[in-house]
Amino acid sequence: MPGNAASQNKFRNEIARKLLHMCSFLIVVFIYFADKKTACIVIGALLALLFIGNTILLSSRFRIINDFKVKYFSFLLRDDEKYGYISSNWFLLGCFLSVLLFPKYVAMLAITVLIFGDAFAALIGIRFGKHKFKNGKSLEGTLGFIAVSWLFLAAFALLLPNAGLSFATASFIAIPIVAAAEVYSKQIKIDDNLVIPIVFGVLAVLLMKIFENFHLF
Repeated sequence: MPGNAASQNKFRNEIARKLLHMCSFLIVVFIYFADKKTACIVIGALLALLFIGNTILLSSRFRIINDFKVKYFSFLLRDDEKYGYISSNWFLLGCFLSVLLFPKYVAMLAITVLIFGDAFAALIGIRFGKHKFKNGKSLEGTLGFIAVSWLFLAAFALLLPNAGLSFATASFIAIPIVAAAEVYSKQIKIDDNLVIPIVFGVLAVLLMKIFENFHLF
């Protein structure tokens, strides 16, 4: 029973964390309406402010404020975030690099996959994950990542028809590869907030270029 209670508590905490994470979909909406330069400036400014604020909190002078954060918001924090940089820093960096490096629709879907694919991979993995990989992640979570990401891809294809068939096909192929990369992000010691959008963006752009060169679409 204690183990079951601990598992349920972990699941509830993860739901709270992921619901907060899903609110960042507003960034995707903002990117849609903004031009590339504006999006880079705004997201870059948010990243800089968060990084500076996080650094200040970790300094000895403001340790009491960080202790307050840990005491009352520990359910939202991973162990390494309590007295280190929170994952939102890497999330915003992933968003910034996506907007900077990739076309608008690719960046939007890359960030969407990061938000929702990663969230459902964690929730499904904790709740239903029975077939575990060596690093603790599960096959069920990975399949959840792929399924949810494909659902959002379908929504993008319907709502953003101007993105084109090559974009939809490239994204469809890229998503399972990104899911596999997410599984092993800890082994390569790169935060999955960077692995997911960058791997997705590179694959999507590369595949679209291949389709274009072979006149497939």
